[in-house]
Amino acid sequence: MLCRAVAYVAAALLAAVPLAAAEPPVPREWLTPAEASGFRSTPGYDETIAFLQRLERRMPEMTLRFYGSSAAGRPLPLVIVDKDRSFRPGGEDEEERRERRKDADAEERPEKERERRPVVLIQNGIHAGEIDGKDACLMLLRDLALGRRRELLDAATLLILPIYNVDGHQRVSPYNRPNQNGPVEGMGFRTTADGLDLNRDYLKLSSPEARALAALVNAWRPDLHVDDHVTDGVDLDWVLTTTWLEAPQAPEPIDRWQRAHLPAVLAAVARAGHRNGPYVDLKDGNDPRRGFSSWIGQPRYSTAYFPLRNRPSILVEMHSYKPYRDRVLANRDFLAALVAEVGKDPQALRRAVAEADEHTVALGRPGAPPSEVAVAYEESAEADLLAVPFYATRLATSVVTGKPLLRFARGEVRELTVPWFHRSRVAVRLPRPRGYLVPPGWPAIEERLRGHGLKVLRVTAPAELEVETARLASPTYAAAPYQGLTRVDRVQVTRAAERRRLPAGSLWIPADQPDFEVAVELLEPDSPDSLLAWGLLSSLFERKEHFEPRVLEGLAETMLEDAATAAEWRRALADPAFAADPAARAEWWTRRTPYRDETIGLLPVFRVMAAPRLATEPWR
Repeated sequence: MLCRAVAYVAAALLAAVPLAAAEPPVPREWLTPAEASGFRSTPGYDETIAFLQRLERRMPEMTLRFYGSSAAGRPLPLVIVDKDRSFRPGGEDEEERRERRKDADAEERPEKERERRPVVLIQNGIHAGEIDGKDACLMLLRDLALGRRRELLDAATLLILPIYNVDGHQRVSPYNRPNQNGPVEGMGFRTTADGLDLNRDYLKLSSPEARALAALVNAWRPDLHVDDHVTDGVDLDWVLTTTWLEAPQAPEPIDRWQRAHLPAVLAAVARAGHRNGPYVDLKDGNDPRRGFSSWIGQPRYSTAYFPLRNRPSILVEMHSYKPYRDRVLANRDFLAALVAEVGKDPQALRRAVAEADEHTVALGRPGAPPSEVAVAYEESAEADLLAVPFYATRLATSVVTGKPLLRFARGEVRELTVPWFHRSRVAVRLPRPRGYLVPPGWPAIEERLRGHGLKVLRVTAPAELEVETARLASPTYAAAPYQGLTRVDRVQVTRAAERRRLPAGSLWIPADQPDFEVAVELLEPDSPDSLLAWGLLSSLFERKEHFEPRVLEGLAETMLEDAATAAEWRRALADPAFAADPAARAEWWTRRTPYRDETIGLLPVFRVMAAPRLATEPWR
């Protein structure tokens, strides 16, 4: 199998294959709004919906629906394209199947044709100023409505979010993205109306948009996800860049499918005349020779969230300095090539997803051998060498900052062969539990478990069992809010086996389910995007009852009559820092009284390492 570096080289070589003949011009009345403006503008929300409604009337294989509402109350649009006109998760319902059986021709169709096609979810405008993907999808849908590119209907069922961040999309200005070359008449804004970045919200689900998207994913369980963006920060000759996670962060079957199929997609894009390469994030903003990274591996991002659910996720980053027309056409051709590649062996993608799902379930079954689960990943130090067509650079002194600043001579290519970092490695791994128990009364946890569609059972009778606890201490908080929350940057974690009594109403999250890795990232304190890390559980660090100093003094005087306690106190006072810290001294005594609150610092998530016997019912 090709490694990913070789894949880009192979794509460049395969690009030498000649293109097919050009299609006839599109009738003027069917130009998309962006095309009609000469790509000077992108249509607003209402104009986009109106164009989609025209396409819907023209193409019976397409429907326009709405899957939720934004924070400002705007409906979230969803386009479904299905050759069989089965516009619901899972394809046909029973009534449709009965009708199909009456059709003699259906019985003669090859079995392969009756297999469900893969579901491909294409998401646009999560950062609403980066709107190339929307106009690319409008062009593709128009082509389908006019009877062109019909092979794409055979390839997959398409779920297209023309605009994900609909509120940001309506905050239009030509000055929203200073680093972006058009659309010159204006584009939307990066965040939602209340300032949230939806590409940081896949796991924590703080926004109504993210919760609606998660519900859509829970219902449809798409086989492949694409997230269309626009990137800046470096100037080079590629118009389109891409990245995706690889093993070990991506499940092995998903990684194999990506290696087998994505090189051909990149080659097709190059043959269509669009130079492309991996997503570029310079290691040193002033020295391209030190190489670049393509790794985006935290579960707050789409690229890492979907692999938790055993699905490939491809990040498309158009190059912001290229003209808008060039970017939209390259984005369109990438999406068309990707769907066409899926259609060459549709069941290969479905098999990869099914194999990954089955592997996760098997690892979590009660009788499965012990195994480990990765809780956090980081970028690997391994790198490949890759030739990158940077534009010529010079280092100058910035007028603004007085510091060195890398400047590019646009159009003058100076290809450099540099290190390319794109692999993951496990940063934290733990023994895989058989599941988690969560005591009742933690809505921040309950809402996310429900939002991600995890299998959860409600414990119907009190149960006493051995669990692994995590006691947390010494939290260090971020200096400033991020995404409206104060993150916990660091915390001490002490794990122990304890026998605890769990009340009825506790929640049981078993490990033998396909999306268990989502639960791991939500609940484990070592996860970079856990609910704890986002500050959503910080009340557990707060003391709720306080000693009046004179009361604690009396208790301390009584306890000092015990020789062992007095000796322990003398040893504690031998530490000058402790002796000089009144709060630490008071806490030392408080912990030794019967009034201590043992839940302070206790994570309300218990790891269960052996299959438990619990009375449960479905959680409603």
